[in-house]
Amino acid sequence: MNPPDDTDTPKHGTWESEMGEEFERRVRHLHETPLDLSSVKGKAKSIRLRRRAAVAGGILAAAAVIVPVAVLANAADGRADDLDPAGPSVTITDTSRPTALDPSTPSLGFDYLEVGSGNAVLHPAGGGTIELPGKNYVDATDLGGQVAALRYDNPNGQLVDLIEDGQVVTTYDVRSDLAIAPDGLTVAFITTDDELVFVNGELGEQTLGTVDQDVTLSAIDGDGDCGTAGGCHPFLEYASFEQGQAFEIGDESTDSAPAPGALRVNDAEGLLVSVLTEATDTGTCGGLRDREGVGAWLFQTCDAQVLDISPTGEYVVGTDPYGDGLGPGYFSILDSTTGEEVARYETNPGFVYSDFTWADDTHAVAVVNDGGAWSIVALGVDGSVEELLGPVEGQEFEAPFLIVGS
Repeated sequence: MNPPDDTDTPKHGTWESEMGEEFERRVRHLHETPLDLSSVKGKAKSIRLRRRAAVAGGILAAAAVIVPVAVLANAADGRADDLDPAGPSVTITDTSRPTALDPSTPSLGFDYLEVGSGNAVLHPAGGGTIELPGKNYVDATDLGGQVAALRYDNPNGQLVDLIEDGQVVTTYDVRSDLAIAPDGLTVAFITTDDELVFVNGELGEQTLGTVDQDVTLSAIDGDGDCGTAGGCHPFLEYASFEQGQAFEIGDESTDSAPAPGALRVNDAEGLLVSVLTEATDTGTCGGLRDREGVGAWLFQTCDAQVLDISPTGEYVVGTDPYGDGLGPGYFSILDSTTGEEVARYETNPGFVYSDFTWADDTHAVAVVNDGGAWSIVALGVDGSVEELLGPVEGQEFEAPFLIVGS
């Protein structure tokens, strides 16, 4: 494994630094385990309004030994506006969206990052490409002329960059991942000073004040105008599930539970929320709840994790309720009214990297390592499987694609 080659990132010659950086990136994209992540001094998750990943059992143990997950930087004010920006210019094409394999491939309809030895490249859902000014980016969205992107800066922790014309104009030291609104035009994060910050492409930076040190961000909703009801609607959770249940800050700036017993919001689509309700040594439980009116469970289950909700709300992504090793061996589509499995994709051999989204109303998408090669695959509700990108040969810890945005 080679050390990072960014010109603006210090080199770390020790094996521990190299492995720490690689394990931290890998752990970010593994699925929820029954472990409470307080046992490793931080929680690895990357939840947007669409579910983000947490930790798988076997890898978590290795990563915890090498480097604590989500190492926090010692920031003076939560940002560094005087960062010396560097990097290539942003380029956006007006042709069919390029992919890692074939520039003539049509747009896939969702955002993804192409990562590897060079600078990360953002492929927006609408087409074109945006090259980011560095290698270690793991999440990003185009706010409309400005890109917000999450990167790792080992050993300094997590950073959110705002990028214009290929240059970093603002950097925030953060202790949460990047939460992205459904339209992709608003992001939120918690700084190392515990400030809950929203950034909107048109309105700029806004804040909802500070949160408790034990609270982290799961997802956001709204149009990014924090001065209006519901414009900035965050879902939050405790770093240790033993400290309390998940909550949201609603229209009246009051806290409420997104679902009874919810420990985490995995996804929200309209008034539907998929949640985690239990995490033990033997597995997880969760469900899908309709929050309309007094609210009602559509289903609850301990047979699968309940994750990304389809755009119409008719289906939801599921996967193994127990995370182990490199990742689950399958992902599935569940009926949202019954929780019954209607389609499944299994790797043979391999694992699911646990990046999920929906390409359209009836096709769930995931990054998978199948037979030693990486692909992005789409699973239809009719059981059909389409390989959208790949296969690309690569090491099992280094996925060349990361599904982002949404």
